[in-house]
Amino acid sequence: MSADQNKSSEEISVVIIGAGVTGLTLATFLKKSNINVVVLERRDRAYIELRQRAGVVDARAVRMFEQWGLADKLLAGPVAQTIEYRMNGVARVFKAEAEHGIQSRFCTQQMLVNNLLRELIDVMSGDVRFNIKDINIVNEENQSPKITYFDAEGSHELNCDYIIGADADKGISRASIPAGMLTEYSYEFGYAWLAALVEAPVTGHPIMAVSDHGFVGQLPRGPQRSRYYLQCKLSDGRKDWPDERIWDEIRLRLADNTVPNAQVHNIEFVPFRSVVYAPMHYRNLFLVGDAAHMVPPVSAKGMNLGLYDVDILAQALLSGILKNDSSGLENYSETVLPHIWNYQDFAVWMADTMHDAGNPAQHGTFRQMTARARLNNLFESPTSARLHTEYQQGMN
Repeated sequence: MSADQNKSSEEISVVIIGAGVTGLTLATFLKKSNINVVVLERRDRAYIELRQRAGVVDARAVRMFEQWGLADKLLAGPVAQTIEYRMNGVARVFKAEAEHGIQSRFCTQQMLVNNLLRELIDVMSGDVRFNIKDINIVNEENQSPKITYFDAEGSHELNCDYIIGADADKGISRASIPAGMLTEYSYEFGYAWLAALVEAPVTGHPIMAVSDHGFVGQLPRGPQRSRYYLQCKLSDGRKDWPDERIWDEIRLRLADNTVPNAQVHNIEFVPFRSVVYAPMHYRNLFLVGDAAHMVPPVSAKGMNLGLYDVDILAQALLSGILKNDSSGLENYSETVLPHIWNYQDFAVWMADTMHDAGNPAQHGTFRQMTARARLNNLFESPTSARLHTEYQQGMN
């Protein structure tokens, strides 16, 4: 018997490629709406549950989960309302006032993904398939899409109405779109962050600090851990940053010699890059999250922009499937992209401000002083403070 004869074939409304935060959130919304949905993931569940991902769920995303009746089940972590902006050791606390009583939450992507997995699989009996190999996408004009893949049981074919690419920047979804169909807009910042997960809690407010020696930030990652972020060169690697240098630079940039060394659990190097692909769909394939756009981590908007995509796309899919109204799907890119570009602008503002205000070697003393003036305006100008709050909470 041939391999084709052994191939299983299924009819599915929506196939989502990628079991990250965007794919799982969309699958949970669709499953809750009684849509036949399957998630395909190349890793196993244990890997997804342990994969370290940072993030703050902004107020707009919190409101979205509340509207779906899932906020209490999915969101954990303290309220994210304050940030300590520190300049050469001088600290000022910025407080983002609640919008309609809704606050952002320090719920990391890892925490949210684990909660989504439990809700979707263990509670709702959702269909998430792990350890998938050799995914092939067929998305021809005037034909229903088809996906083939392999797993431990053999070859499979899914005939579907819509495919959602939630498989990040290097995934198969966007790669399956023919050359010339999308336009890439990108910007390279020229520097990176060293991200170190350490066995040391945030003892006060989350910190974003600049000094003449460069940028450092500290954000909570649970009750006993935090992640430090240090500006570094694009060419830097682990050999350039032994643990002792990490702690020396943290103390130097915070202007605080009392910070003790602690265990460093892992280190990543994150180049600063912004990118947008347009349009965000091709025929019946729709892109969400990092598959369609990325922002540098200083803005804390990567996960939230993906959740915004999901919010718009979920409503469009429900209208298309349940009401035979495809207008939301046809206008998906035009609806989402203005919001994406707005927050790309915020990400550039945050990156330039926090890094130019530090070491003048970045872009010179003139840019250093204008960046410090922008930071000062957050505390001196109610208008600047209000706009910054709106961006932080995703309400702009």
